Amino acid sequence: MTTKKAPELRKEEIFNAALFCFNKKGYYKTSIDDIAARAGITKGGIYHHFNSKKNLFIDLFHTVANRYFESLKLKIHQPSDASSTMQDLVSKSDEILGENIEILKFCFEFMALATRDADIRLAVSEFYKNRVAIFAQTLSAGVDKGLFKNIEAEGVARTLYFLSMGFFLTYFTVDIDFDPMAQHVINIQTFMEGIKKQGGGQTAFTNAP
Repeated sequence: MTTKKAPELRKEEIFNAALFCFNKKGYYKTSIDDIAARAGITKGGIYHHFNSKKNLFIDLFHTVANRYFESLKLKIHQPSDASSTMQDLVSKSDEILGENIEILKFCFEFMALATRDADIRLAVSEFYKNRVAIFAQTLSAGVDKGLFKNIEAEGVARTLYFLSMGFFLTYFTVDIDFDPMAQHVINIQTFMEGIKKQGGGQTAFTNAP
């Protein structure tokens, strides 16, 4: 007797299959048939959960992004000051994504397609706003506590987002001639030194990944 799988478990199998197919062939060359074959279900089984390939593509991104933020919340410790929080926030966010190269590849293509598709652009915009908001909240706390200079938190938070996305773009589009994690430490250290208020406390970077 065949046991019927729970909808969430079936969706997880579809997501895993879709991630593999999108990374192997790209969004445009991947078909629902490809994903169904990889997941071991019928084409109708895919459409039972998703209206279209694009709907699946966007839902997969939302799922990855939501898991990213939840993992971020779990991995960030409770430091004594906002300076340590910011260091941990940035280093852990890249660490979490770096744990799964396939997800990184998927996100890269997803964001690239936002230049030509309004629905995909909306999903990427939501991700951008969420991440900037998290950075801005921590920066504002640091300013209030006298740890950071009197900066415009949201604008500087965007700078931090641009820095991390630039690192992300470079990693996937050039032949790397440097140690990515060592460069990441340099990036964050330079950023923190720029916003830290003189005498506002110590920020350690020796343990950053």
